Amino acid sequence: MVGVLDRKLWRDLKGTGLLLAAVGSIMAIGVSAYVALGVAYRNLTTAQRLYYVQCRMADFTLDLKKAPLADVQPVAELPGVVEIRPRIQFLSVVDLEDVDEPINGIVLSLPDRRESVINDVVLQQGSYFTDSRDNEVIVNDAFARARNLYPGMWVHLLLNNRRQELFIVGTAISSEFTYLVGPGTMVPDARRLGVFYLKQTFAEEVFDFQGACNQVVGRMSPHEAAHPRETLRRAEGLLDSYGVLNTVPLADQPSNRFLSNEIMGLRAFGVINPAIFLAVAALVLNVLMSRLAEQQRVVVGTLKALGYSDLAVFRHFLMFGLVVGASSGVAGCGLGYWLAAGMTAMYDTFFQFPTLENRFHLDITLQGFVIGLVCGVLGSLHGAREVLKLEPATAMRPKPPPSGGAVLLERWTGFWSRLSFASRMALRNILRNRLRTAAGLFASAMGATLSVDALLLAVETIHMVDFQFELVQRSDLDLTFKDERGRAALDEARRLPGVDLAEPVFDVGCTFANGSHVRKGTITGVAVDAVLTRPRDSQGRPLRIPESGLLLTKKMAEILHVGRGDSLTVQTTRGLRDTYVVHVAEIADSFLGIGVYASAEFLARLLKEEFALNGVQLLVRPGDEARRALYREIKQLPAVQGVSARADVVRNVRNTLVKNQHVFIGLLVFFAGVIFFGSVLNSSLVSLAERRREVATLRVLGYGPWQVGALFLRESLIVNVAGTLLGLPLGFLLNYAV
Repeated sequence: MVGVLDRKLWRDLKGTGLLLAAVGSIMAIGVSAYVALGVAYRNLTTAQRLYYVQCRMADFTLDLKKAPLADVQPVAELPGVVEIRPRIQFLSVVDLEDVDEPINGIVLSLPDRRESVINDVVLQQGSYFTDSRDNEVIVNDAFARARNLYPGMWVHLLLNNRRQELFIVGTAISSEFTYLVGPGTMVPDARRLGVFYLKQTFAEEVFDFQGACNQVVGRMSPHEAAHPRETLRRAEGLLDSYGVLNTVPLADQPSNRFLSNEIMGLRAFGVINPAIFLAVAALVLNVLMSRLAEQQRVVVGTLKALGYSDLAVFRHFLMFGLVVGASSGVAGCGLGYWLAAGMTAMYDTFFQFPTLENRFHLDITLQGFVIGLVCGVLGSLHGAREVLKLEPATAMRPKPPPSGGAVLLERWTGFWSRLSFASRMALRNILRNRLRTAAGLFASAMGATLSVDALLLAVETIHMVDFQFELVQRSDLDLTFKDERGRAALDEARRLPGVDLAEPVFDVGCTFANGSHVRKGTITGVAVDAVLTRPRDSQGRPLRIPESGLLLTKKMAEILHVGRGDSLTVQTTRGLRDTYVVHVAEIADSFLGIGVYASAEFLARLLKEEFALNGVQLLVRPGDEARRALYREIKQLPAVQGVSARADVVRNVRNTLVKNQHVFIGLLVFFAGVIFFGSVLNSSLVSLAERRREVATLRVLGYGPWQVGALFLRESLIVNVAGTLLGLPLGFLLNYAV
C-alpha cells in the first residue's frame, strides 16, 4: 500500500524532474561508459581466447636461415615445450591481373592433408587442399575479399625467383594474423598484403627445402608460456648452428601484441572515464539534495512532529538518490550496450575473428546498475543526513537568512573597488556558497579535461603520421630483397624507369644488451648523407647519420637504459652471430617502432664485409605513367620480395585509424558537453530556487528580467571559466598519461 512518504516522494520527483534529469544524464553516461568499455573488453577477450584455442595459437616462433627437420626435433624435448611444428615461411610479391602495383604476400606451408596443427587456419570459403594438383593455394579471407578472389581462380606469385601460377581452393583466417599489418604500417591494409598457404611438399619443392624448414612454431605448458625466456634461450642454443634470425614469444608476436594492447587500453579506459562522470554526478546530486533538504525543512519538522522517526525521514530522502541511481543505471546499461555494439563493429574492421559478437554479459550489466545505485546513494547521503540534525520545533520555523559579512576578496580593497556592483554581487554569492561552487568548478574542470584530452589526441595522431611519413620516412617506394646484394643492385635500382633517387638500406637483425636490459631489434644501415631516411630530434630537426656508432630512437634508449655516449653490446643474428661493443652516438625521436640506425658503411666494416644492402629506398618522378612503368619493371625483378609505397600507407592510416578515431573523439567531446550542460543547468536552477527573495527584491528595485538573468549568468561564467582553466592542464596530464 502506498504510504504518505511514498506519495510525497513521487510529487517531489515530479517537481524536480528537470534537475534530476540533468544529474541523471551525467550519471547515465558514466554507467554507459563503464558498460560499453567493459562489454567491448569482454567481447575481445572472449573472441581472442576462443580463436587461439581453435587455431592452437603458438606460444613462440623461431625464425631460421635453414635447418633440417630432424635437427629441430630436440626443441620439442625441452622441458616445458609441449609440441612444435616446423614450416616454411617466405615473403613474396603478388602479381594480379589488371593491377599495376606489386602486392606483398606472406607465404606459409601447411600439411598436404587436413590435420590439427599449431597456428591452424579456419576455412571461410572453398575447401582444404585436394589431390587434384600440387600448386594449390589457400588465401587469407580479407585479401581475397578485397581483391575479388574466389576458389577456382588463379593467382600469380614470385616464389624463389620464379613466377608461379597457383590455383585457389579456399580462403581462410588464422589467429596469428588477427591483426595483419606489414612492415612500417600501423593499420591493416587488406588490398596490399595477403597471406598464402601452400602445400608442404609443394613449398619444399619450390623453395628447395626438401626435408628442411626456416621457421619453427611451438606450444608450451601454461607455466613455461608465462615465463618463456629461459626455454627460448635453450632453443636458440640448440639451433644456433643453423642461424637463428629471430625468436618471438607470444607476447611479442605482432598480431597478438596489437590485440593485447587494445584489450589493455579498454581495461584502463573502463576505469578512468566512468570515474570522471560518476564523480561529477555524485557531487552535483549532493548539491541538489542539500538544497532540497533545506527547502523542505518545515515539511521535515512537521513529519517529525507527527511521529515519523529519523530513520523513516532519512530513508525517504535517500530514496531520491536510489531512484536517480536506478533510472540512470538502467538507461546507462542500455546506452552502454548500444555503444558496445558500435565499438565491436569497429573492431571487426580491424581484427579478423571467426565471430566477434556483441554479447550480453549479466555480470557487467549488474555491475553497471549497482554502480548507478551506489553513485545515487553517495550523492544524496549528505542531504539526507542534514535532515537528521533538525529538531521538530526548530525545523518548523523558516530558516533564518544566512549571515552576511565580508568575503576574503573584499580585503583586497584596490581590486574590490574597481569591480562593478554586479561583479561584487556575483563574487559574494560564489564565495558564500562553497559547496555549490566546488561542484561547479569540479564539473567544469572534468568537462574541460575530457575535451582537451580528446582534441589533443586528434592533433597528436595527425602529427604522428606527418612526423613519421613526411619527415623521417620520405621515400616514395621501398623495395626489400630476398638476400643481401652488392652495389650492382643499387645501380640497377637507380636505372629503373621513373626513379630520381635511390638509396641503400642494410637491415641487420641483432640482440642489444646493456647489462640486464636486453632487447631484440634491427639496425637499419643507410648512407651518412641519406635524405630519404632522416631521423629527427624531439624538436623535429634532422639528425645526421653518424659515421660510426649507433643512433637510437628514444624508446629504444629507454628500454635499454642508455644515453648518448654509452656503450651497447650487439650480437648479430646472422652468420657467425658475433658480438660487438658499439657506442651510442645520438638519440632520435620516433612514434613508430624501436629503431636503431647506423651508417651502412660502418655496419659493413663492423661485420667485416664488403658494401652490402638488402633493400632500396626510391624517390619516384611524379606522374601516373612513370609509376606504372616502374611497377611493371619491379614485377620482373625476381630478387624483390617486398614493396611498400609511402602514399598508400599514409592514405590507409588516414582512411581507417584517423576516421575511426574521430568518432571516438566526437563521443568524448559530446560527453564532456553533457557534463557542462548538466552541471550548469543544475547549478543555475538550484541557485534560482534558493534566492527567490533576492530575485523579488531586485525586481522591486527596478531590475528587469534580463538584468537579473545577467547576474546569474555572470556567476555561472566565473565558475565555469575558472573550472575550465583548471581543466586545461589536467586534460594535458591525462593525455600525457594515455
